[in-house]
Amino acid sequence: MNRVTKEFVLRQRIGHLATADRIGNPVVVPICFATTDNDVLYTPLDSKPKSVEPHKLKRLANINENASVSVVFDTYSEDWNKLAYVIVFGEATLLTDARERACAENLLREKYPQYETILSPGAPIIRVGINRAKSWGLVSD
Repeated sequence: MNRVTKEFVLRQRIGHLATADRIGNPVVVPICFATTDNDVLYTPLDSKPKSVEPHKLKRLANINENASVSVVFDTYSEDWNKLAYVIVFGEATLLTDARERACAENLLREKYPQYETILSPGAPIIRVGINRAKSWGLVSD
């Protein structure tokens, strides 16, 4: 991502993660996230109430079948001259490396104070390696 795109993403509090199963059935969910300087995004499976156990979530099943994902970050205004979005595309996996997982958890806790109580130590974290981005409506240099 270029600097303007990264700055826009960093200002966002939520994104929308899109996954699809092996035959293309999509699902989109709002996510909390943290990013790194090397174009990696992390989103946890926290302890907020869910309709199923975290390991049975459709987004995880989809990622296991089809690792290609996208995440949309957007802003809305009644002044349509201020509309903007960024879509990032990448490959998602469930973090298994303990060291990277600990770093991701720290990033998430720094960004969202709520995670002090609703992000269990060792909770699953999805890693998205971003390989491209597209944007619209951003003010560039």
